Amino acid sequence: MGSKGIVASTAALSVLLQEGIGDTIRISLTPEPGGDRTREVIVAQEILQTMGLRAFAPMVIACPGCGRTTSTVFQELAQDIQSYVRGRMPDWRETYPGFENLSLAVMGCIVNGPGESKHADIGISLPGTGELPAAPIYIDGKKVKTLRGENISQQFQEIVENYVSKRWG
Repeated sequence: MGSKGIVASTAALSVLLQEGIGDTIRISLTPEPGGDRTREVIVAQEILQTMGLRAFAPMVIACPGCGRTTSTVFQELAQDIQSYVRGRMPDWRETYPGFENLSLAVMGCIVNGPGESKHADIGISLPGTGELPAAPIYIDGKKVKTLRGENISQQFQEIVENYVSKRWG
């Protein structure tokens, strides 16, 4: 059976996928200098996953940034967490069936961060520019602790690891 390819804009693509038309998608992106095409596969998977059609990997929802977040701390944490999750996936796949449904939120400030964090399985709201260095952690919609210090990324990774082992272990 051959695949039925579709060429469409993003809006049209979502409608076609929701209607069940086509059995493959192809995403074309301009690669970064010296980069490869693996990002295209990840973007295609993320589209299918955000539409609820299939789960491939835990979703890391990150703050887009605004005037309250002039530092790059939340961007670096989101990147660290994404890399950590992707690095742990081979082990988790063998040990924790269903882990790919995990959702993580990495938010850049305390204004919108808590709301987004409460809707994720695990969320963190980093301090915005000029705010106290405290990062509340939400697990399953409830604030459970506040992280402080220089090693917030490592502490957050430990929280993620413990959550995955308890929920899917």
